[in-house]
Amino acid sequence: MVNTNGLVEIRLHGRGGQGVVFAGTAIAEAAHREGKYVQSFGIYGAERRGAPVTAFVRVGDRPEMPRCQIQRPDIVVAFDAKLPREQVLKGLKPGGLLLLNCASEKDAWSFCNGRSFEVWRLDASGIAARHGLGSVGIPIINTVMLGALVRVSGVATLDSLLAVLKEKIPRNTGQNLMAAEAGFAEVRELECYAAAL
Repeated sequence: MVNTNGLVEIRLHGRGGQGVVFAGTAIAEAAHREGKYVQSFGIYGAERRGAPVTAFVRVGDRPEMPRCQIQRPDIVVAFDAKLPREQVLKGLKPGGLLLLNCASEKDAWSFCNGRSFEVWRLDASGIAARHGLGSVGIPIINTVMLGALVRVSGVATLDSLLAVLKEKIPRNTGQNLMAAEAGFAEVRELECYAAAL
């Protein structure tokens, strides 16, 4: 997904402890490995586990990029379907793309509330728990969401992402690589939204 000026703008929303800022940095590094120009930064609320966190990523084919927060993203990534819907979806371009971590299609449909954009869903929390990342109550889902993001966005390949993860994750590396591959394999587009667009 590239907008008209060769630039993809991605906004990631989650909570402290989910690895949102790391995910933004990792996807930018994966795209940079493929010769793209990138920008990545995050903003934090209170610096504590569970507080809202937002990260911003730009991937383009030219070095000139705006230097500001992303207000009109092409892609929004929501690490938690319990985040405030209006805040997460604010500014998402019509025809844009939402990648959502939630357990069921019904929950995804409820979160999106009939908006006009692509919706991709996966149970990243379940995948992370299955691979022993975090705990059942507090799964660490960033690598799962990254695997899904490279599949739905096309901003980088899975191979580039896995290479970045091998370099950046010193512990539980194998589990994280398998979780990223599972995210890539298991993410699904909501057919109700695909039919509507």
